[in-house]
Amino acid sequence: MQLAERLRAHPWLAVACAGALVGITIGLFLPIRAASQSKADEAKWTLPTPASVKRFDEAKYQALRRAPFWGEVKQPGERGQQVAGWSLSGIVTRPSIRAAVTLPGKRETTWVTLGGALPDGATFVAANRDTIWYEKDGCRRARKLYLLPKAQSDACIGAKGEPAAAPSGTPTPPPVTSPAPPPARRPH
Repeated sequence: MQLAERLRAHPWLAVACAGALVGITIGLFLPIRAASQSKADEAKWTLPTPASVKRFDEAKYQALRRAPFWGEVKQPGERGQQVAGWSLSGIVTRPSIRAAVTLPGKRETTWVTLGGALPDGATFVAANRDTIWYEKDGCRRARKLYLLPKAQSDACIGAKGEPAAAPSGTPTPPPVTSPAPPPARRPH
């Protein structure tokens, strides 16, 4: 009696139980069939001809080799251009932007202000918390704080006077601006 009263009160419960029972019965007696192979899988695969996969173009290689960002390419055994011998050992942005530069073998640190000359004759043009940007030989370059100079660190990242197209991972120099004065307070 109690079951019949519940089924009358909740007819959706009876329908759900009946549907589950029918689904289980069908699932037990019908086998699962494997999917048939498509016609595309039956096609034979062959290697492409060497002419169709030409990977080397001499003209493009020579154009890349002559690119200015590589510097002068030397033959094996020849010595390349020596890297600037100074390293960046500190950056101060307030009250004025300055960079501490250290020469190898010397203990003293030289402070260079924005627009000043670095030890190799380059001009200090911008700085942020861990990088300075300088211009030398008509080319903009970047140097990271505390890293020893390498040939890659003196690579050209932009023409002098133009916005630098920085390589990936190198932020573009921020514009040099002075902070805005604090807003004036009125007495209450």
